[in-house]
Amino acid sequence: MIELIDNTLQFVITLIAGIGAGVLYYKGRKQAYFLLSCFLGTFSLGTLYWTLHVLLFSHSPQIFYVSELAWIASSLFLLTLEYTLSTPEERRFKHPAVWLVPIVCIPQLILYLAHGDILFNLLICGLTMAAAWYSVRGLLYARRQSGKPRDMQYFHIVVLCIIALEYCLWTASCFWVSDTLTNPYFAFDFLLTAAMFALLPTTRKAVAA
Repeated sequence: MIELIDNTLQFVITLIAGIGAGVLYYKGRKQAYFLLSCFLGTFSLGTLYWTLHVLLFSHSPQIFYVSELAWIASSLFLLTLEYTLSTPEERRFKHPAVWLVPIVCIPQLILYLAHGDILFNLLICGLTMAAAWYSVRGLLYARRQSGKPRDMQYFHIVVLCIIALEYCLWTASCFWVSDTLTNPYFAFDFLLTAAMFALLPTTRKAVAA
């Protein structure tokens, strides 16, 4: 029951945020809002499929399926959004701290390959590592700025939170405890839902920066 509540809440919240991003795109015609709407929309559709599968068949999908394709697409949209919001100066910025991303993520990838689908994990971990790399670099670059450009840091912080929570979720799913709130998986997923919604106001700040 808790999984159904969790997934339904996540679908509703990400759908609302996606519609909100679509409205902002309609009003301002900013590409960033269109990409954000696509990111949230595809993510929510993946969650919807997963939720319906659990509701109808009483178990999670076991093979490469619609939800995974939707989540891969959402990661591509997020990565494109980060690139769109970055400036040429930011893209040229270099800092050794970005190497912390593969140092942290690659051991997790090895764990996921041992417990799940090889193709999906390679794709999703590759995309999230790239997104985390962009956000670590963008965060460090934004904190060196002054005035409005410094507001980009909030967008990158939320993106890093989303990626960190996704890795926590995937790790928790490798060591499934129970279908109750004693399972840390559900706490991570509720936090992920909140972070997804927070991406809307922080993207507005980034667009205005």
